[in-house]
Amino acid sequence: MARAHALIIEDSSTARIILARLLERSDISSKGVSTAEEAFSLLQHESYDVIFLDHLLPGMNGFQALEQLKSQPHTRDIPVFMYTSQNAERYIDEAKTLGAAGVIRKQIDREHLQKTLDTLLVNSPEPEYSEAFRIAVEETGRTAQENTEQATRKLTGRMSTLEVAYEELEEELRELRQASENAHRQHADRINRQSRSIRWLMATAVLLVVALVWVSSWQANILDNHIEHTNEQFELMHSIVGGVIELISR
Repeated sequence: MARAHALIIEDSSTARIILARLLERSDISSKGVSTAEEAFSLLQHESYDVIFLDHLLPGMNGFQALEQLKSQPHTRDIPVFMYTSQNAERYIDEAKTLGAAGVIRKQIDREHLQKTLDTLLVNSPEPEYSEAFRIAVEETGRTAQENTEQATRKLTGRMSTLEVAYEELEEELRELRQASENAHRQHADRINRQSRSIRWLMATAVLLVVALVWVSSWQANILDNHIEHTNEQFELMHSIVGGVIELISR
């Protein structure tokens, strides 16, 4: 059983899949939706331990959704991470002001994400979050403070993203091959069934022809017998009539 359940609100299916794969490696199950409206519908009857929220969404945008999440009693205590390509200082400050736990860039450092989630799920910080947790989360977005180590982390994150994307592509290819094999097998089965049906129809047709020939022959024999019997009756009547005429003429 997964140690936590995450909700991913992201309109890009590729981004949802990549984040879901990374969360899965941290033993966190997830469900993805493409709009904030879908998310609020889910949250009415499902509970989540953490939410990843994209900024640019169709309909309600990320900040509007964040404000609503933090204003509702049943969702305000769920940690919300803005999952976005934005990395400006002003954007991070605004997200924090609205109640976000932090900003995670889409070029994710897998190791950093796992440490962040471990901090959140194991240490269970209070809603205002510990100073160490706040710094750990914000490091992802503060490019102004990047040094050699941060640049390396950024590159590692991109490599991790590519690795997950490659794994996803490999799985899709495997599923495509499987689907192709299934389609080929189903086509072959259909051809075999059609061949069997055709053979059965041909055999039935031959039997029907043989039966018709036999019935026709039998009916012809009966008809010949009737004709022969009729002729015999006719000759008998002819003989009787001839005898009567002969008696009368005497």
